[in-house]
Amino acid sequence: MRTIRFMAVLAMALITGCSAAQPRKPVTAEGREKWQEARAGVLYSLAKGQFEAGNFDAARKSLNEAAALAPKNAAVYVLAARVAIEQSQLELALNTLAAAAAIDPRNAEIDYLMGVVYQRWQKPDLALECYSRAAAKQPAELPYVLAQSEMLVALDRQEEALTLLRSKMQYFENSAVLRDAVGQLLLQKGEYALAADMLRIASVLAPEDQFIRERLAVALYLQGDYREAAEVLARLLRDPHYAQRADLLVAQGECLMHLNRVRDARDSFEAASQHDPSSVAVWLGLAKAAARLDDTPRVEMSLRKAMAIQADNPEVHLMLGYLRIQQGKLAEAVSLFHRASALDVRDTVSLCMIGYTLEKMGHKQLAGTYYARALKIRPDDELASRLMAQLDMKD
Repeated sequence: MRTIRFMAVLAMALITGCSAAQPRKPVTAEGREKWQEARAGVLYSLAKGQFEAGNFDAARKSLNEAAALAPKNAAVYVLAARVAIEQSQLELALNTLAAAAAIDPRNAEIDYLMGVVYQRWQKPDLALECYSRAAAKQPAELPYVLAQSEMLVALDRQEEALTLLRSKMQYFENSAVLRDAVGQLLLQKGEYALAADMLRIASVLAPEDQFIRERLAVALYLQGDYREAAEVLARLLRDPHYAQRADLLVAQGECLMHLNRVRDARDSFEAASQHDPSSVAVWLGLAKAAARLDDTPRVEMSLRKAMAIQADNPEVHLMLGYLRIQQGKLAEAVSLFHRASALDVRDTVSLCMIGYTLEKMGHKQLAGTYYARALKIRPDDELASRLMAQLDMKD
């Protein structure tokens, strides 16, 4: 009896279950498209991770699958173009970007990447057009503005580049990168004081950026602010990555020479000689410091080393000429000054020194012709004017 009752209950359950089951709805085109877009989004995220990890082939494969699922997804094409650029497949990148632009013409990154391609092809005019479009579409994106200014500089339109960057300074007032770029253009323009002011602020905004600090030191040196330049260089040289930079040690030595800290300057030049003994600037610096300290043997030795490295350096011949005057070897000094003048025909100092030495040898009239030649090259030359005036007074 119990068995019959159990079978009846089971039969009712089966009947109820069968009647509750609904037929599966057919998948609509809209539903399929949404699923494909979702799947494409997953593949895009995967490809982005692969791209950032440097696995470009895997990223390309994932993006091809994503594009097949969602052919109207512009982001997929943009990332595919970035992959192509990284693999130096520039024509493929440009074609891919053109496809992306057809889907999303307001996307500024597409124009920017087109600019990158044209820049790689060394077509700065076309790159400028692309970067300008990108900056116009997305003015808050500083890299687009910087790229635009870079192409203006490449096209010898530095003043336009400077005007562009200055126009953005209020918007990006806390950007060290922008101020650094302005500072570099001012340096190129020869406006050293303004460049130093700009780079000083950039250095405050990015205190860990040693490249900015290095450019600040250059601007300060060229401006003639040797004290602050020496301080900035000293801070740079405390960084282990910069401690062995011979060029910075030479620059520090030059600043210290201007500050009459000659022994400290000599130490900087000597340290530089340990790190780069093949640098003419190092040995010239040592020679100058030794001359100020009346260390004639060190002057001679340093200049001989410089001469061995670069025999056609006019400054080496000029300094050797000075040394020969001190040693009373006037004929040899004249010969060295003539050589320096031949190596740099626009240099007025060597002409003045030829005249000065000839005058000491008693050839006053001939000396005057060299002072006149110097004044013809540079009418406001202070040394030539003074020597000529003294010669006239003696006559």
